[in-house]
Amino acid sequence: MPDSPTEGATTSRRPTEQSTPRAAHQWRVWFVVVPALMGVVLCAAGALLVTPTSDGGFSAYLCVIIGGWAVGFALVNALNAWPERWQWGGHVALALGGIALLASTTPLIRTLGSLPEPWPRSLSVVALGIPPAGGWVLITLLGRISGRFDRAAERRAAALAEPTWSGADRRPEVTVNAARFTTAALTALAVGAVVVVGALSAVVVIVTERWLLRLPPLMIVVALGLFVGMPVYAAIWGVVNSRRLPVTLRWHTGALVVDAEDRWTVPYPMIQSVIWRSQGDTARFEVHTATRSETFLVGMVRQRNGRASQLPPLMHRMRRVLEESGLRPHERRGTLRYTRSAPTNTVSGSGAPPPALG
Repeated sequence: MPDSPTEGATTSRRPTEQSTPRAAHQWRVWFVVVPALMGVVLCAAGALLVTPTSDGGFSAYLCVIIGGWAVGFALVNALNAWPERWQWGGHVALALGGIALLASTTPLIRTLGSLPEPWPRSLSVVALGIPPAGGWVLITLLGRISGRFDRAAERRAAALAEPTWSGADRRPEVTVNAARFTTAALTALAVGAVVVVGALSAVVVIVTERWLLRLPPLMIVVALGLFVGMPVYAAIWGVVNSRRLPVTLRWHTGALVVDAEDRWTVPYPMIQSVIWRSQGDTARFEVHTATRSETFLVGMVRQRNGRASQLPPLMHRMRRVLEESGLRPHERRGTLRYTRSAPTNTVSGSGAPPPALG
């Protein structure tokens, strides 16, 4: 009898170095041996449903599809008993084998047609289990790769120093690398790049249609991501960073000071709107007045000294200064907007003292 209700129970978690031999054995039984046997049994059942006068119908197809997936499921799970580096090699080998089988499924079915009865019809139905098995191997390999990149990105992000406000308490400031790039210009650049690359991709697809159609749909998606999506993002990133420049934002008493290629001092009552987004590819700050508008994109711009490409959140007193200047806050999906609901009387001598930090 187990000492506790959970001892001896089968868990769906993959075995680790800390797992007990019994837990690892149970996991292999339920997630490797059982699915493999079920897959073989289902594929055999699908083949037996085929008769000289019938192809087995929906039941036979369902059996081999589920059976093929179960075999692929078992093969991928069997890799977890190997060391980490061998898991990668085994998974890549399985994926290459799956691609080869997927590409040869149709010729294989044609070849089976030359065998004596009753083998051609039965084996042709069993061959339909190859796509779900190969597809599962490829999907899980993509998941393994994306998980590796996600973990690496998390480690890099944790190691990056986040920008913070510096300077005197009553005059905080922050210096970052930014690009003068509006969100509209960034959207237009992305759309233009997609249109151009999409047109070129269409030409390539038309020219290579004969070979491309032999690939499974999943591999076509992967190829588009590698050879279309990543180059487009790299091109956009390069264009944005070509406009990189150091920008210092200072919150002074009575005015906001932006030091970029020139110094722009904006009294708070003159500000029509301020947009602040701290994180993400579109991390930025925007300052708009009746006569001038500036947008500084930070999220896609490489920073100095290994700092994160983001902005520090606005301090409470900064928010209060903007609100006391007549700006109303509105936050949506991580973007904080301060907008003026009515025109401000900027005539000198109005008697309204400028807001101050602190």
